[in-house]
Amino acid sequence: MYEPVGTVEHYLSRDNYRNLAYEWSNLRFASAWINSCKGTLDDQVLDPFDLGEDWFEILLPSLQLVLTDKVPEQQRQKAQFTLERLRLRDDERVLRQRQSWYQLYLDGDLTLQGLEKKAPLIARAIKKQQQAN
Repeated sequence: MYEPVGTVEHYLSRDNYRNLAYEWSNLRFASAWINSCKGTLDDQVLDPFDLGEDWFEILLPSLQLVLTDKVPEQQRQKAQFTLERLRLRDDERVLRQRQSWYQLYLDGDLTLQGLEKKAPLIARAIKKQQQAN
């Protein structure tokens, strides 16, 4: 999802991997509060660069983020831990952000194509809902 006020963070923390502090390959862009939730857990959470297509989906109307069956069995526990530890499933902060994107779409202020650029998982959930109806 589009993050306008994120920060550069170290996937493998500086505390545990000082040698990687200035390595581009170790830097990720994330919301500061999510980075704080990760702390020094390092590779106990999923690396966003390693996510597979359709591993996560948004449920409507709750806007909760959940795992799909596409998450490989050997990654499921780590993926679930990531959702919980980083509070990505249903923390009020992410729900408010998702709700604002969803509401822009519902109000007609953002097309589905525009939503795909800003909040692709929400757009995918809407398409799935439309196909079911």
